[in-house]
Parts: sequence; structure tokens; C-alpha cells
Amino acid sequence: MIEMEISIWMATKERWVHLVKKIFLPVVPRVGEFMKFHSKQMGDYFSWEVSEITYRESGVIEVWTELLDNVDDRLYSFEEESEFDEYYNAYLSEGWTSPKGIRENTQYKTRQNA
Repeated sequence: MIEMEISIWMATKERWVHLVKKIFLPVVPRVGEFMKFHSKQMGDYFSWEVSEITYRESGVIEVWTELLDNVDDRLYSFEEESEFDEYYNAYLSEGWTSPKGIRENTQYKTRQNA
């Protein structure tokens, strides 16, 4: 098994969060493949598309995914703030961390004001 640092992103029109967790997998995923992460509270409904693999000199393998459910590059995952909160808290309860906390979704707001 190979330990990897997985990064996932979720957003609403107002907020976004970057979640990180170290996970052991039998192989390194390839860009374009999809991953699912189990949550006792929410199940494993979402598939996350792998967008980047970084092999650090220290031996750490970083796996980044695309923004969850970014349909037509809309820059958010959830319509409802409450749904975002529910999933955010579920992932935290499974050992994910949000090193930068929840931030304002300035990308979405900038696009709307352009």
C-alpha cells in the first residue's frame, strides 16, 4: 500500500474549502481517473476526478482532484449552503482537515461581476 496526500475541493456560490487527508491506496491513480471516499454519514456518492499527481522529493505523493461537481465550469459544487455544511462536517468527522478553513468564493463572484 502506498500512502498519498489527497486534496479535494468543494464550493458554493459563497464559500469554498480545500480538504486534505493521508490515505493508503494499492496504486497511484492517473490523471483523469475518478476516486470515491467513504463517509459513514454521507456514503460514497461523489466521484472526484484526479487532476494532478505530484511526486515530492521527500517521497510524498500528492493527489489533487477537480472541484466537486463543477458542471460546465460553474465554479461551485452545491446550490445550498446547508448541503455544503453537511458534507464539510461529514468529511471532517472522517479525518479530513481543512488547513486554510472555509474561504469566500471570490472566483465565482468575480465571474458574475465581469
